[in-house]
Amino acid sequence: MRKILALILALGMLSCMAAAEDVEPGTLRIAVLYDISTMDVARTTDNYMVPMNVFDRLLETRPEGDASKVVGSLATDYTVSGDGLTYSFTLREGVVFSNGSPLTASDVQFSFERLLKLHDQNTDIPLEVVGGREVMEGAAEHLAGFTVADDTHFSVTLTAANAGFPAELTAPAMSIVDAETMSDGFGRIPAETVGTGPYIVTEWVANDHYTLVFNEKYWGPAPDVRKVIVLVEPTAATQSYKFKSGELDLIDLQNLDSAVIAAEYKTMPEGRVVSRPRVGINFMMMNEKNEFLGDVRVRKAISMAIDVDQIITGIYSGDALRENGIIPNGVWAHNDRLEAPAYDPEGAKALLREAGYGEGQVAFELAEDASATDSIKLVNLFVSQQLRAVGIDARIQSYDHAAWLAKRGAGEMDAFIARWGMDYNDPANIMYTFFGSVENTVGRSLNYPDTAVIDRVAAARAIVDDAAREAEYQALEKKLIQEDAVWVPMFAELHLYAIGDRVASFTPQWAGFTDFFAADVALK
Repeated sequence: MRKILALILALGMLSCMAAAEDVEPGTLRIAVLYDISTMDVARTTDNYMVPMNVFDRLLETRPEGDASKVVGSLATDYTVSGDGLTYSFTLREGVVFSNGSPLTASDVQFSFERLLKLHDQNTDIPLEVVGGREVMEGAAEHLAGFTVADDTHFSVTLTAANAGFPAELTAPAMSIVDAETMSDGFGRIPAETVGTGPYIVTEWVANDHYTLVFNEKYWGPAPDVRKVIVLVEPTAATQSYKFKSGELDLIDLQNLDSAVIAAEYKTMPEGRVVSRPRVGINFMMMNEKNEFLGDVRVRKAISMAIDVDQIITGIYSGDALRENGIIPNGVWAHNDRLEAPAYDPEGAKALLREAGYGEGQVAFELAEDASATDSIKLVNLFVSQQLRAVGIDARIQSYDHAAWLAKRGAGEMDAFIARWGMDYNDPANIMYTFFGSVENTVGRSLNYPDTAVIDRVAAARAIVDDAAREAEYQALEKKLIQEDAVWVPMFAELHLYAIGDRVASFTPQWAGFTDFFAADVALK
C-alpha cells in the first residue's frame, strides 16, 4: 500500500512539473468562481476582467504607493472651466481599436450615449451630462452637452459641477467602444467585441473558460503577459488545489477560509504572497421597508449586537481593517474619527425592549449569495448567531447569484451582508450609489426614506471646493451612520494573492474588486 501511495504521489508531482513546463511562454493562468454573463461592460456591474483588459478609459486610476491617482490614458490632457461645468479633453493620437478602426472623439460620444440608450445599467455618469435624461428617455438622439471639435478634441458639459468627474471616468463602465463597427454580437461574440486595450478575447466557452491574447495593435508598451486563460472554477478549494498543482499561476486568496490561508499560504516562501489594502467595505444592509428594520431602534440594536472585532480576528485572522462608516479607508474624504456603535449586547436588548419587542419577535431574512466566499458565509453565520443571542431571529436564506442580484435590485431583500469595492476613488462612488436618489436606495434594498438627506448627497457632487465637499460628505456620513443607523459598517479586507513559480511580480489592483490589469503581472 505504501508503495502504491508513493507511486501516486510521485506521478502527481511529475504531473505538476509537466503542467508548469508545458505552459506556452507568456501565458498567465487564473481562475474565477463564476462565469461572466457578458463581455459588454454597459450591461454589467460585475466581473471587470474583460473590460479592464480589452478596453481603455479616457483616464485611469493607478496605484501610487499606498494611495492612488488619476492618470491619462486615451485622453492625454483635460482642462476644466471656471464654473466647474465643462471639461475639455485631448485624445491620444494614433490609437486604433483591435480591428484597426481609428479612435475618434465621436467614439467617446457614442460610448457615453450608448450607456443611456441601453438603459440597462451604469447610467449614472453619462446622466450627469447636459441632455442625458433626454437621450435615455428617447427624446433626443445625442447629448446636448457633448461637443466634438475634431477627431482628437471634445468637451463635456455637466448639468451641475462635479469635482469627482475625472475620477468617475476611470470606472470600468466608462470603457470606450467603437461606434463604426458596433454589432449585435458585441459583448457576446469574441471577434465582435473590440476595444483599444492591451488584450482581445479570442474564445469564451460558457462556464468553462475564456482567453485573452495580446492585442498587436495596442498603443501602449507590450506586457510580459501575452495570453491570459481565465478558468471558471466554482469552488475555492478547487482553485487552491489547481494552484498548488501548478495549473494556476496566480490565485486570489479572498475566496479561501482564513485558516487555510494561514496554514497553507502564509507559510510559503517570502514574496509568494502579495497584498494590498482592499479599497472597499463589508457591511450589513438593512431594508427600511421591513416592518422591523424600519425602526431606527432596531437597526441600532443590530449594530450593537455584532462584534466586528471578533469577526476580524476569528474569521479573517486579523487580515482586515475595521470600518466605522460608509466612505472606506483609502478613499478621499474618509473620516478616521467617525465612531460606530460599540459592541454592547445588553444595550441592544434594552433598545429592543424600548421599541416594544420581546424575545424572538423581531424576525427577518438574511439573504446569502450562494457564490459568496466561504469567509462571507461564515460572517453571515456569526452575525445570525449574535443576533439570536439578543433575541433577534435573522434567518439565513441562500440564493444563486442571479436571483440574489434580482431580489436586491427589486428592493425586496430584508437584509444582506456584502462587499462593496470602489470602482473609482471618489466618495461619490459609494455615497451617491447608495444614497444619491430614491431609485438608488431601492436598487440596493435599502429604501432609505429621508429625501432631504438624499437630496444633499446628490448635491454634494456639485461642490467644487474640496474642503467644503469633504466636510459635507463627512457630515452626511455621520447622520446616516450615527443617527439613522442605515447599515452596519464592518471591515475592509486585506487583499491577498499567492503567485506561482512562473510569476516574477504582481501589483494588485488598487480598488476593491478582484479583477486586475494583466499587464501588471511580470513573468519569469
